Amino acid sequence: MDGAQSWRPRLASRARLKFDRVANQQMLLFPEATLILNETGAAIVRLCDGARSVEQITGALAQQFRGVERETLRREVDAFLESIRARGLLQ
Repeated sequence: MDGAQSWRPRLASRARLKFDRVANQQMLLFPEATLILNETGAAIVRLCDGARSVEQITGALAQQFRGVERETLRREVDAFLESIRARGLLQ
């Protein structure tokens, strides 16, 4: 990921995180579609506030998901962020 050390991802203005009470799931809403998130994806999106670096996001998740190796978590965070960034959902 380019500039991963300094990038501080945040949701694009056209995207928003919403909890669907009927489906009992977190969803990322944007004009073209809806992306249903699992627990980890929702946790990552909540941390994308523009203040935290990718490393800080990974650190916060490591506290939340203690059984996962930090390097594994970092790869998953990078892949997830890149996938939603490619859809234009992160700045």
